[in-house]
Amino acid sequence: MDQSFERAVSFLPPALKTALLRTDELLKGQTFEIRLRADRPVVLFGAFGSVLLQRGGGVSAFGLDTALFCTAEQLNDSFHRLCNYSVHAHIRSMTRGFVTTPGGDRVGVAGTAVCDDEGRVVSVRDVTSLNVRVSREKPGCAAALLPLFADPETQGVLLAGAPGAGKTTLLRDLALQLSAFAGGFCQKVAVLDPRQELFGRDGAGGMNCDVFRGYPNALAVPMAVRTMSPQWIVCDEVATAEEARAIETGANTGVRFAASIHAGSKAELLARPLFRFLAERCGFSRVVLLRGAAAPGQVETILKREELFCELDGCSGGAVS
Repeated sequence: MDQSFERAVSFLPPALKTALLRTDELLKGQTFEIRLRADRPVVLFGAFGSVLLQRGGGVSAFGLDTALFCTAEQLNDSFHRLCNYSVHAHIRSMTRGFVTTPGGDRVGVAGTAVCDDEGRVVSVRDVTSLNVRVSREKPGCAAALLPLFADPETQGVLLAGAPGAGKTTLLRDLALQLSAFAGGFCQKVAVLDPRQELFGRDGAGGMNCDVFRGYPNALAVPMAVRTMSPQWIVCDEVATAEEARAIETGANTGVRFAASIHAGSKAELLARPLFRFLAERCGFSRVVLLRGAAAPGQVETILKREELFCELDGCSGGAVS
């Protein structure tokens, strides 16, 4: 039994969970996402593309007539089970589009936004879609990146990839290995885990690791610097100018950062003003580009900050050898 898949579907009502657990073990191991939509077929997405879960078991890329549909009642039941029957307790994350399971699997939530007079989302009603992302641990997957962290010239490392490219998986393994008291690494590491995905199961990180779960990154950075005196801060998904400014302040205290940013290619990365701020002001001297959702956790290339700036400014550069 694929334990990651089994854990990800554990909150679902019995009929849906049983149907999903009947699928082929190889398919389970290659599944990245499970899509549930009201009165629509159950769809699995992974290395194989998108397939329909069938009523009689198995999957099909085209068998819509024989597909298993998720009823509106099942979706509503799934949503309330996901929230442990306390929707109000999850409002803050729901307004950002997700709820994280106790096992650390992020579930995207789509429905109707309830906004205040200033246009801010304050709640979500009439949920119509859930996207269960199957998070997987890959012990040792960050081993190829460890020489960067042993290099005193590395001021910080930024992982760039599209959604599903394995940024969180790599960051999790980095935190474990940097604090492992093995292989020459015994760094003090603080992990900022705003969506409780990096170490969602029990909140425990590596052997020399302190985990801030559920704190917004912009608040957690100064808190970690003041209270835990880390040598490295591992920070998942930097997305706003406020978060970047907090990292800048932390970097100016001598702390080094390993963080992730959404960018599906080098061109997308260079087009983001946030990237330039992070590279110029926050000490990210190395950028790791990931291959993408078809090969989660795999590195495409490692670039020096100066080489990327050359491209921005019209000169040439290349990858780190």
